[in-house]
Amino acid sequence: MTRRRWAHLLLGLAGLVAIGWAVVWGANPQITCGDVVMGPGDVCAHAGGDKIQTYDERLEAAQGARPVVGVVGLLVVGFATYLWISESTRDEARV
Repeated sequence: MTRRRWAHLLLGLAGLVAIGWAVVWGANPQITCGDVVMGPGDVCAHAGGDKIQTYDERLEAAQGARPVVGVVGLLVVGFATYLWISESTRDEARV
């Protein structure tokens, strides 16, 4: 297998990891403020203290990222598949 094929395969695997995160690991995110795990009713003040977020706001932001990461993962897998197939077509044309 050529270096290009390995690169296409690794790109596809990265897309699958993104999809896996969106479907499995992102379903139950651990909400943190810095290094401290937050729970319902907690608030988080950012470094300057000028912006405060509640647990619910942070949870909503984490949940909102799931579909975006999932769609990007699908696009990456699709692109890697396209690259793999086009490389196969080139290999066949060379023979």
